[in-house]
Amino acid sequence: MKRLIRNEWRKVRVAVGFTAVLAMLAAIICTLIIYKNYALEAQLEVYEVGFEIFNLIFPLLAVIPTGWLMYFERKNGFINYTLPRVNKKNYVFSKWIVSAGSGYLVVFCVSMISVLVALYVVPPITVQLSLVNPETGELMGKIVQTHIYGEQFLEQPFLYGLLLSLWKGIIGALVATLGFVFSLYSQNLFVILTGPFVYVLLENFCWSVFGLEKYRLVTAFEPSLVWVEAISWTSFVTGPVLLLLVILGYLVYKRKIVNARIYEL
Repeated sequence: MKRLIRNEWRKVRVAVGFTAVLAMLAAIICTLIIYKNYALEAQLEVYEVGFEIFNLIFPLLAVIPTGWLMYFERKNGFINYTLPRVNKKNYVFSKWIVSAGSGYLVVFCVSMISVLVALYVVPPITVQLSLVNPETGELMGKIVQTHIYGEQFLEQPFLYGLLLSLWKGIIGALVATLGFVFSLYSQNLFVILTGPFVYVLLENFCWSVFGLEKYRLVTAFEPSLVWVEAISWTSFVTGPVLLLLVILGYLVYKRKIVNARIYEL
């Protein structure tokens, strides 16, 4: 299995590395520039405002580097040549490990580099308080009211950013898994590469229509998108669990209802 995973990694490492480097450069530039147009209260907010575009496009970053591989191996018949030498389940499983791991790696690296730049490269910000205390009439901070674990956000920004980046990597791996299962059966490369992105947009829209933004996958990815009063443990579970159900539903539909086969195209 280790040999299979190494072989699969060799096939995609250039694409994964190129995507990661390009996205990290974009994240660095955004982090260095965008915060200047905002009134901020904490240094880690530099990361938040600079990372906003990536909260939208992270499904593309997670899927594109590896989503194409299975499609082309099925299309050109290469996958059929592996049958005499490799167990089918092991072969597919190794590809999933590499796809999910690559999605995790890209999203984590992009998020973490933005955190590091915000905390250790960007000059200390000028704190600008934006809320008025109704009792005293004095300006007050809004971090505690708008961020889950707001005190840690202020006092331990590196640890906060690290844990958030690790969590975002996990969601990136789940989204990459959706792209991978699309590649197992779909004959359309465009659907494979953009399908997870479209899913996140549709899921976002549907929850928003019902006024339940706290359950969106993008809210689990970036909790500060909603007020902290609306956040609960279900906000971190609902989106990922729904995504897993969609993945399982797609697999059941293709295998049990349509009777599709991975080794046929």
